[in-house]
Amino acid sequence: MRRSRMLLLLAVGCASLTGCGPGQSGMIGLSVDDAGRTIVVLQDCKGDIDKLKLVMLGRLKTDPETVLVEWSNPKSPKGVVQFPLVEGAGKWKPQSPVPEFDVTRHYQLRGKKENDWSNAIDITFTPTELKDLQPGQVLRWKRGLGEANEIVTMDEYTPKDCG
Repeated sequence: MRRSRMLLLLAVGCASLTGCGPGQSGMIGLSVDDAGRTIVVLQDCKGDIDKLKLVMLGRLKTDPETVLVEWSNPKSPKGVVQFPLVEGAGKWKPQSPVPEFDVTRHYQLRGKKENDWSNAIDITFTPTELKDLQPGQVLRWKRGLGEANEIVTMDEYTPKDCG
């Protein structure tokens, strides 16, 4: 019995370390341009995030989520890449039309490498949070304690965070 507890603790500890599974390779943020369009701001530290997925989360944690649209770019450059969510740009083109957001729902934009070896810190958001953004601001997952987003300037959202 003790041995199985030790193995469980070891597995949980390993799962919490980045070296034991997929590593963080950046972050996804959202911004707006002067025309009010939603802009994806992908911080890709290693240039290896090649898939993005927009999902609508279930109303309850037990409800299924719905994949709305995906983007693919096998040659994503290192650093910060920006493109309009709906139209895309360069090789980051949506593979299907991006639907209108429902103000009563939560959404999540996820990024990863196709083989799941790396992933970016996702952004979970509501349409209301996007309406509060001004050009030059980026909505991102807040680091540290708590589960919340934060709004930072584009200067604060830089590759130096890739450390």
